[in-house]
Amino acid sequence: MREPKLIAGGKEAMGMAAFQALLEQYGAEPRRWPDDLRASAESLLALSVEARAEQHRAATLDALLDRLEAPAVSDARVARVVAGALADLAVPGMVRARVPFPRRVADLLAPLALAWPRAAGLAACTAAGILVGAFTPVTSTAAGGTGAEGTVAAATANDLPTALLTPSALESLFQ
Repeated sequence: MREPKLIAGGKEAMGMAAFQALLEQYGAEPRRWPDDLRASAESLLALSVEARAEQHRAATLDALLDRLEAPAVSDARVARVVAGALADLAVPGMVRARVPFPRRVADLLAPLALAWPRAAGLAACTAAGILVGAFTPVTSTAAGGTGAEGTVAAATANDLPTALLTPSALESLFQ
């Protein structure tokens, strides 16, 4: 990007950044450019190969856009967009109605309403898994033991503290 320079007659030459912005806003056709910018843009085109390449790219894009059909816009849609835009404008002397705090909180939490059943199901499955694991009798075989003498029943199914805190229950976690 070059900075603008003074050219003959004391006018300022257009830089590449300004020329690219001109092409983005008005297209590649010089007749569409504003009168006050057209002369400096055409002088840049005469001097710069890069500017001509940018104009060619913009002309290609313009040609592709010209091939597209114009979208069909109904009057009702235009009226709805205009009404929405006018509703958001601040009118001097008119105060917008305040939304009560509980209503704002309810509006914020409304998208989460679908997540509650899933979260409750996940919590129920987790709790069931913990209870099944905690009340299942833990058995362990002592190292080097064989048969019945190496098997130790650590806890019964109805005694949670014994099931969780007996030495054989803790050993089974690390085997």
